[in-house]
Amino acid sequence: MIDEAISRIEYMEKLFDSVKSYVNTDPLAALSDNDFRKKLGILARYYEGGCWLKDYEFDEKGRLPENLKRGILSQDEFYDFLVEMEKLLKFLRIDSYLSLW
Repeated sequence: MIDEAISRIEYMEKLFDSVKSYVNTDPLAALSDNDFRKKLGILARYYEGGCWLKDYEFDEKGRLPENLKRGILSQDEFYDFLVEMEKLLKFLRIDSYLSLW
């Protein structure tokens, strides 16, 4: 069970690093990229589906290796990222609407 959690956390870390890097490089291109949207969907399901909470609880109990990168388990970092993505999408929708006039 711990090995599964470690593998999952490592995978989610890579995905999160990838999407953050893409958004920081070219947020407009990121939003229209299918691979980016797929990765973001996987991360959102991880966060909302209960696996994140289980992994977080393992971390809180000290059951994960100290050297394991675990930024994805931050209570705020991924949520804040999703909120920023939502703001960007709303902005783009407004911007697209205004460009029609």
